Amino acid sequence: MMSNETDKITLREKAEAELETKLEMQAPVDDQERTRQQQLLHELQVYRMELEIQNQNLREAQAAIEESRDRYADLFDFAPAGYLTLDSHGVIREINLTAAGMLARERHYLVGLPFVHFVAKADQKRFLDHLSRSKCELRSVTTELRLVGNDDWQLPVEIHTISTQNTQHSVLCRTVLTDISERLLARTALHQSRQQLEQKVSERTAALQEANRQLEAEVAERKRLEAELLQRMHELAEADRHKDEFMAMLAHELRNPLAAIVNATELMKRKPQGCQDLHDWTCRVIKEQASHLAHLLDDLLDVARVTQGKIVLENATIDLRTIVSQAVEANQALIEDRRHRLKVRIPPEPVWVHGDSTRCVQVIGNLIHNAAKFTEVEGEIEVVVETGADEAAVRVRDNGTGISAELLPRIFEPFTQEDRSLARSRGGLGIGLSLVKKLVELHGGSVEVFSEGPGHGSEFVIRLPKMESPPSVQERSESVQSSPTSEQYVLVVDDNASSADSLSSLLEAYGYQVEAAYDGKTALDRVKERTPDAVLLDIGMPQMDGYEVARRLREDPRLARMRLIAISGYGQEEDRQRSREAGFDHHLVKPVDIDVLLELLGNRPG
Repeated sequence: MMSNETDKITLREKAEAELETKLEMQAPVDDQERTRQQQLLHELQVYRMELEIQNQNLREAQAAIEESRDRYADLFDFAPAGYLTLDSHGVIREINLTAAGMLARERHYLVGLPFVHFVAKADQKRFLDHLSRSKCELRSVTTELRLVGNDDWQLPVEIHTISTQNTQHSVLCRTVLTDISERLLARTALHQSRQQLEQKVSERTAALQEANRQLEAEVAERKRLEAELLQRMHELAEADRHKDEFMAMLAHELRNPLAAIVNATELMKRKPQGCQDLHDWTCRVIKEQASHLAHLLDDLLDVARVTQGKIVLENATIDLRTIVSQAVEANQALIEDRRHRLKVRIPPEPVWVHGDSTRCVQVIGNLIHNAAKFTEVEGEIEVVVETGADEAAVRVRDNGTGISAELLPRIFEPFTQEDRSLARSRGGLGIGLSLVKKLVELHGGSVEVFSEGPGHGSEFVIRLPKMESPPSVQERSESVQSSPTSEQYVLVVDDNASSADSLSSLLEAYGYQVEAAYDGKTALDRVKERTPDAVLLDIGMPQMDGYEVARRLREDPRLARMRLIAISGYGQEEDRQRSREAGFDHHLVKPVDIDVLLELLGNRPG
């Protein structure tokens, strides 16, 4: 190949040299002759490019031949059949990996050994005759025999041999070994195989028919899914509309209490001296509206936690009568304010259920609150506790505004409300009933709603699994109560100066000695100067957060009896768990209920 390429290059160079010599020897030529010479030169350039293309094609062909040779080597070694080359005496001269595997030997060990050594003794004469016939007949000869390995292991093979002569006129026997173990087994079961084949054909026919049926079912399913996709798209559009309405409702519900708080504070700034009634009224307004804001935030967080599966129930055996009483008490102020006639009917004996008492009070309280909110002034509300064989039920009935037939199936969906008017006289975010349903289901129960339509009232029924046995009595040690004294020193730590100062002033009004720090480092320095009885510590602070401050405080053995209370805007279960791990005794969520805080500060740890 390289010689051909060299010859073509030399030919091109000679042609170019001869053409240049002729051009130099010729006398000046006319325009026609010059044109003819230019044409010849062009043809020569074209011919030169053709030669270059041919040279490139030759190089590519050579690379392809080399690649083919490598591929042949791989095919030879890893072919599914064994390949050998024997000399005229039957000595192995060349063998691939497959054949070496059939002989259960390494390849380098086999080259140079007579092949007959690896043939079963009973078949050695047959092999020698096979080799002799191949050399005499100069055609492919086929024989079946058995190879032997270690521990008298035998492998039945079919051996194909054809004899050729190399360039030195030596005889070479090209041999192919094929494992026929499966073939021998197949021969003994040919009739059975035919029956199996017929059976498989029958099964295949049935399978094709089934596949055709499934294909038809898949086409129908695809159409169903397309219809479902359109429905989902409609639902998503509807959910997006609900989301927009909810954002508007949320802004409305947040602005109302904020407006009342701002108005009350402005009124306090301008009130005349000594107007105690006005002062008491503004304080009550601020506290009620702040409580309302906290309730809204709690509902939002609870819905998010339940949806994400982050609600952890603290289950115990509880008396459903006590739960109902607590829920009624929590809504007593609203019921009295609207002058509702409330009837509560509960059994005389305990009604035991297994659940989280706080969440159960929240569920029933939400239903009572809804009944009071959607029942006109001086309306009627009835709360009934019933027991069955396996379940207990709580019914909350009212003769209020009722629920339309259109809304009834969606009443437990988030952000669903009957009142869509701008007046929004009823208020609320439309998440209370959704939260009720999710919490009841977490308790293994169910909730239903009934209404004959607008103006005919409504009835909600909660069903929970009932327990037959009363709870075991657990003795709990009472913590030692101690009234705050002027000697109690409290350190308030919060990077929000307004929050820290206002809480400090409030505690001072209750008789505590209070000092405020606005970052973690300052708090640690203050503790070194004077050991406080309690530290009220914000968690979300820059540079050094409350968890780190708590860990450092707990490392000091002098502060073992000091109470450490987290005051944070983070109130999820994982936040409370982290605060416990950091060493906090209690975890309160902003805005803090002052009565709860005072009770914690009045308890000295034993």
